[in-house]
Amino acid sequence: MMVDAVILAGGEGRRMDGRDKGLVELSGRPLIEWCLEGLQRQSVSVDHVLISANRNLPDYARYGYAVLRDVYPSHPGPLAGIHSAFLASPAEMMLVVPCDLPFLPSDLLLKLRAEMERSGALAVVAKTADGRIHPTICLLRKGVLASLVEHLSSNRLKMLDWLESIQAVSLTFAEGSFPNLNTPDDLAGLAARLSGVEAIPVAGGLTHFNSAGDAHMVDVGKKAETHRIATAQGEIRMLPDTLRIIEDGTNKKGDVLGVARIAAIMAAKKTSDLIPLCHPLPLTKVSVDFNIDRQKSTVRCIVTCETYGKTGIEMEALTAVNVGLLTIYDMCKAVDKGMVMNDIRLLEKIGGKSGHWLSESGDAAAATPLI
Repeated sequence: MMVDAVILAGGEGRRMDGRDKGLVELSGRPLIEWCLEGLQRQSVSVDHVLISANRNLPDYARYGYAVLRDVYPSHPGPLAGIHSAFLASPAEMMLVVPCDLPFLPSDLLLKLRAEMERSGALAVVAKTADGRIHPTICLLRKGVLASLVEHLSSNRLKMLDWLESIQAVSLTFAEGSFPNLNTPDDLAGLAARLSGVEAIPVAGGLTHFNSAGDAHMVDVGKKAETHRIATAQGEIRMLPDTLRIIEDGTNKKGDVLGVARIAAIMAAKKTSDLIPLCHPLPLTKVSVDFNIDRQKSTVRCIVTCETYGKTGIEMEALTAVNVGLLTIYDMCKAVDKGMVMNDIRLLEKIGGKSGHWLSESGDAAAATPLI
């Protein structure tokens, strides 16, 4: 089933001093660029991207996507942008995101769509664990169009009220998943964090420092041995021609993914030699998988490590992913020096005192009715 996405950039930007919010810069890049990049990184791709805008249309059009003005006059708000998108789109589903959300979770569409299919709802809206509903982050079926027109025609313009009227359900994401930027202060604060000017506090205590503040290896002697599993992932983006060379097996250095798989396994075994305060662990299993995405021109590396031990095995999985991706770069750098590695992170860990941990992309987020 086709799914399109609309970026809402048609507001008046009243809390942003009247500026066209999508073109306001964060760390030297307009917010619309951050949002477009977030859509491109979705684990489930959208079919078409639409931009809802009412000012500076040529500036938005240069990104190569359809730019839509509101059909209804006088800037009636996000409902009007969604209405224009549905009129222009052949898709049965529409992912809605605001332009002031620079960091879209890569599994946003995946989770919203899964809940829509499970619940059969006309709309699924994002909610964070702090109880806050984010009405402009949602997935809608085209069947909502008649209700949308009715609300716009009767000047009932509040997005949340409309979602409640169509019995939308909410899907809970981790707190802090949607740091949108409503004011210049919000923008300045995030820019400072990105530049490293402002320190970001770390929750919880750090165990790799002793009472004197010196680095030390944590004593795990009294901890119980348990079955421990960790899975990590990362991807490398490249030119389509480079990906074709990998798939065809025509790289002059040999089998790119075969060599990268061996390198990842070796890295997992050598992690304690590379990361100063890691404990040596007896690995019982290392699996390395590669997934090719031709549409995004990426290779994704997924590593699972297992052991029976007294401390976690997350670092082994993460180290293996990094070295696997670096090996792909080394094998292909003669034809593509612009390859980019990103989205390197832990997906899941099992075992130990903290038990089972699942990343935001893999957890079974609970869906609840909106009202």
